[in-house]
Amino acid sequence: MPPETESKPHGAEIRRGAGLMVEVLRRYPRYAAAAILGALVWMGLVVAIPILTRRVIDEAIVPGDRSRLGVLVLALVAAGAVQAVGIGLRRYFGFALSYRAETDLRNRIFTHIQRLAFSFHDLTPTGQLLARASSDLSQVRLVLAMLPITVANLAMFVLVVAVLVAMDPVLGGLAATTVPALLGVAYRYARAVLDVSFRVQEGLADLSQVVEEAITGIEVVKVYGQERQEQARLEATAQRIYDDSIELARQRAVYTPLFELIPALGTLAVLWVGGLRVIGGALTPGEFVAFTQYLAVLVLPLMITGWFFANVPRALAAAARIETLLETEPEIAPPSPEVAIRLPPGPGEVRFEGVRFAYPGTSRMVLDGVDLVVEGGSSIALVGPTGAGKSTLAHLVPRFYDVDEGAVRIDGVDVRLVPLDELRSEVSVVFQETFLFSATIADNIRVGHPGATDREVRAAARLAQAHEFICRLPEGYDTVVGERGVGLSGGQRQRIALARSVIRDPRILILDDATSSVDAVVEAEIQEALRTVMRGRTTIVIAHRTSTLAMVDRVALLEDGRIVAVGTHEELLETTPRYREVLAGEEARPR
Repeated sequence: MPPETESKPHGAEIRRGAGLMVEVLRRYPRYAAAAILGALVWMGLVVAIPILTRRVIDEAIVPGDRSRLGVLVLALVAAGAVQAVGIGLRRYFGFALSYRAETDLRNRIFTHIQRLAFSFHDLTPTGQLLARASSDLSQVRLVLAMLPITVANLAMFVLVVAVLVAMDPVLGGLAATTVPALLGVAYRYARAVLDVSFRVQEGLADLSQVVEEAITGIEVVKVYGQERQEQARLEATAQRIYDDSIELARQRAVYTPLFELIPALGTLAVLWVGGLRVIGGALTPGEFVAFTQYLAVLVLPLMITGWFFANVPRALAAAARIETLLETEPEIAPPSPEVAIRLPPGPGEVRFEGVRFAYPGTSRMVLDGVDLVVEGGSSIALVGPTGAGKSTLAHLVPRFYDVDEGAVRIDGVDVRLVPLDELRSEVSVVFQETFLFSATIADNIRVGHPGATDREVRAAARLAQAHEFICRLPEGYDTVVGERGVGLSGGQRQRIALARSVIRDPRILILDDATSSVDAVVEAEIQEALRTVMRGRTTIVIAHRTSTLAMVDRVALLEDGRIVAVGTHEELLETTPRYREVLAGEEARPR
């Protein structure tokens, strides 16, 4: 089924989008001022040139004054040169403003997304986030690029009308009637397209989501023959975008011609009335030519202003979506400086005290009163049926999530009081699904410690039993791996991930089902590496295989969010039937 669209926009969302655009302009006042100044210079010369033209006709051509003609023509040339400078300033600083704003917003979006907690990413599709940094930003950039010239155009409307009224009140008043007519059309157009503009932006985000999921899950799509279904999803989403875009085009087809028709009708009226006034002697020929020039120079600015107003609703919709994302508060907030506590030196004892936790938006307690102590330097395995809360419990240690009740302590300090950077530098996690960046192996290992030297990278690889296979690769540590580690085996990827975790020498190591998706041979290779890196380090292991459980000091059995038994692997096999049932079920599960 195609993704559902969001509800219709409200006034608050429009104000939010406008507020973001104003905020961006305030960040770069020099760019905005220079662009507007260039536009105003251009506008001033647009107004001045018809006056010079009138003087050429009335003061030089009609009286036959050759010397005066030369002076005025030179003045026209100078005016044209200054006008060109104004155009250059307007275009350069206008685009500089828009690209600077786009870059700034893209950086802010990326930084903010990284600050948001796992709970946000659990519920928000990646494609929706990508759309904020692509199609939504593009709409904001286009409007910001046109803003300086639109400001100048609006100022020019006022100035030209004032000049026309001063030249001839009758014709000036006639020409001035086009301005409220145009503003009325612009207002009606904005109201007509606002909702559909929001839908188009939402549809583009849905399309990004469909494409991202289809590409990321291409293996599943192909294995299960879902190509046609995915194509149907994309076509359905694209059709919705098409329908809304056609509606936008229909509204533009109705209103855009009015932005040209109204000035044209005004010009015709001025030509007719002005011609009568020239014949009657109320106007000179030069004044009449200047009048018609003013009307002519207003046509293109009116068209540009019409384009601006046509795109403002869509830009406001895009800006509102961006601002909504930026206003999302991270659920995992760092402690304030007044209450923050640094971790004291210690062996890495982890203590869970009365921990209760439910995922945001759900009422079921995943953990319900967990009390558990992992002594510093020891290892413990968390075992339980699917949904027992094993990974959730482990993820509370580095504060991927926060407890609802109770506390998680490291060496006596509540993790919620430890600065996030310090906490996560002391806790490393190796996930079941290994993610490697499209970079060299050395750079992938350095993710755990960006400042690590080549010697430290190799030392971490040796600890993880990865050095030998890395040296056999064509470029050794400089070998570039494909996206997500394509080109390496599962065991090789896991050992690189393990090296990435231990290079920072963490106080606590969490292995989240790190060997569940590999075969027995690869598991034996990884376990050899684990024995090395676990020695003397507090380690929490989520595992079900007997070979892995035999490596740890103790095992905790979880069920329904509670600890039901704790002991060595051998003790639980002898004393806890439920432990044997869980292991039997997991061992029988296909890999």
